[in-house]
Amino acid sequence: MPRIAPLNESDVPQFADVISAIHADHGYVPNSFLTLARNPALLGAMGKCAEALWYPDDIEQPVRRLVGFAFSLFSGSMYSAAHLACGAEELGLARQKLLAVRDFETSAVYDERERALLRLCRNAARMPGEVHDADVAELRNHFSEDAIVVITGLIAWHALLNRWNDIMATTLEDKPRRYAEQNLAAVGWILGAHG
Repeated sequence: MPRIAPLNESDVPQFADVISAIHADHGYVPNSFLTLARNPALLGAMGKCAEALWYPDDIEQPVRRLVGFAFSLFSGSMYSAAHLACGAEELGLARQKLLAVRDFETSAVYDERERALLRLCRNAARMPGEVHDADVAELRNHFSEDAIVVITGLIAWHALLNRWNDIMATTLEDKPRRYAEQNLAAVGWILGAHG
């Protein structure tokens, strides 16, 4: 049971266009969105961050999904990990990459570019963060500085959402829940407080 109930879609008519677009894209509206909507300015700010981080041409969509999924899973945020894994294959991220994320240093499904990315995600997820100069230097071998800014922004954005959903015990919607229950147990995914 969520600690703070999400609003109903009808409670936020000022976001009707956004809700319609999310329905068209996902087939549902995330409960996190409807809880954030209790503070419309916060939801609006999160929306602007999403626009800045999910749509620039600096990084391809599968990489964005991999960053969000890996950082969330390494952080122990099951709500966000389920969301990012669900639909990832449709956007070009192979399921075997999701399933091998904990073994990224040795798994043959990853190349050196992805290993550098996943190392950053793992180290950033640790408390306190353990990102070192060498982690960013390695990323520079594979990504532009503008792309590294987007990658870092995605990690920071997901850090906020991960904590938000864990504190709120946001109920995971049926579609990502089914996907995660069927596909992510092998990487340690559990529903936890999000049921």
